[in-house]
Amino acid sequence: MAMANYRVNDDDSPEGKTSVLTYDTSFSQTNRSPKSKAKLLCIKLCSTFPFVPELKQYVGVITCGLLLWGSSWFLFEDDVLPGGYLFEMGALVVSGYSFGHTLERFTTLNPVVGMTLVGVTWRYFSSTNFLKNPIADSIDFHLRRIYPVIILTKGPLTWNWQYIKNNSIKVFSLATLPWIVECLSTAVLTHLLLGFPWHWGIHLGSILSSVSPALIVPTTVALSSKGLGLKNQIALLVANAGGLDTAFTEGMFGIINSAIFYPSEPVYRIVKAILAIFVGIGLGSVWAIFVDYIPDHKDFYAPTVRSLLIFAGGLFITYVSGYLGWGGSSGVAIMICAGSAATRWARRDWPLNNNPVSEVYKLLWTIFEPMLFSLSGYFLEVSQITVQEFGLIVACIFSALFIRMITALLVALVNNLTFKESLFIAITWMPKAIVEAVLVRVAVDSLPSDSATAHDKWIATHHSKIIVIAIIFTSTLGSVLTTALGPILLSRDTKVAPMEEPQTLSSCQGDDIARTNNILKSPCRIEQL
Repeated sequence: MAMANYRVNDDDSPEGKTSVLTYDTSFSQTNRSPKSKAKLLCIKLCSTFPFVPELKQYVGVITCGLLLWGSSWFLFEDDVLPGGYLFEMGALVVSGYSFGHTLERFTTLNPVVGMTLVGVTWRYFSSTNFLKNPIADSIDFHLRRIYPVIILTKGPLTWNWQYIKNNSIKVFSLATLPWIVECLSTAVLTHLLLGFPWHWGIHLGSILSSVSPALIVPTTVALSSKGLGLKNQIALLVANAGGLDTAFTEGMFGIINSAIFYPSEPVYRIVKAILAIFVGIGLGSVWAIFVDYIPDHKDFYAPTVRSLLIFAGGLFITYVSGYLGWGGSSGVAIMICAGSAATRWARRDWPLNNNPVSEVYKLLWTIFEPMLFSLSGYFLEVSQITVQEFGLIVACIFSALFIRMITALLVALVNNLTFKESLFIAITWMPKAIVEAVLVRVAVDSLPSDSATAHDKWIATHHSKIIVIAIIFTSTLGSVLTTALGPILLSRDTKVAPMEEPQTLSSCQGDDIARTNNILKSPCRIEQL
């Protein structure tokens, strides 16, 4: 530690006595007493607890929750009281939210890990499965129609199209090639190790191949704010390539799911699924133009009305496309609409990375996130998995993931990134979370009830279990490695000015990025999703 020593010298001179102030700097080791260390530890621990504004926010949210719960009794009566299926469902979500964000506050883990673990634990210790109740099952089913509308709108609203255009080869190659390799690897591994038919393996692979940029973008931007990875704009690359990976997943999964499950001739199913992508592009483009002109851009309520229009349109297209069997047309339409609309609004003074509509969807996701992951974790029945099955499942997940990471590393190297930056990109491509959680029950729901064999039902059940296990392991490992290895793998270049912040985050970044996580999340934390 640098120590400053001040000394005054009084020297005799012809003019008289002169005082000279000398500043001496030296380095010495500071030995803190046990009492001092304990005090520092106490200060550090106290800094993790909520501040007064956060506590007030907690009180407000809890009060709202209690009032809504009390009001719901007049609709559902005993079902919302302790012992009722709706009470257990709500308690699971609240517990998942509380544990997830408590875990985040004291560790580097993303809250989705804690939320999913609560769902798994709840199912293990629960004496009954509340999803066997038709109303609870229906609620979960329809919530999974709402999640994609929010998720697929939130991301594209903040895409940086100029960056994508200027780095198209780099972004699209990272978004597609690792995805294709992992999807095919998953199909091969599940066929060899678990005995899945090829079409089931590809179906599972099309889900597990999706990355979750929302989990690692906050970390990459926090690193960028410290001057790390600025030369090759790593944070922008991760955010945009990850977002396009999600879009690619949506389109490919729609094709694969429709080709496997839609009741018609196989060739017709494939052609229809491919056409569904172009139908989605057309619908999304038209709806984007509509929400650009309606209402008037200067209307005071334009952000609110536009948010509602995008949500209502996306929800309607989701149900219609599902009813007609048009695969991924709804997801493509939602993403095209959001991305195109945000670009059009940016031409008229709404910032691309911080427009008012995106703020609405960040808040919506804050509300629905614990529902998605807590209820998804509930689909994993630990008691029904043998040690051998668990080992084979983990081997399938991580073998395919390792092959994907090698592919991402090579693709990044070909695109002129350094080896360390390429390795960091490969690590950020590890977490599986959002798309996987949304589609955790899609295999069971897609099975035809009249013609499904016992083997198909067994595969569909394991399909869900594999997805939940992948979420827990890859999200945990991805969060830890990204945080720990980021400062090591990303170099600091002082000659490069700090870049404009990526579209998925706002300026409220800092070293305490995981600190700001109150019950509704502070504005800074909300923007990090």
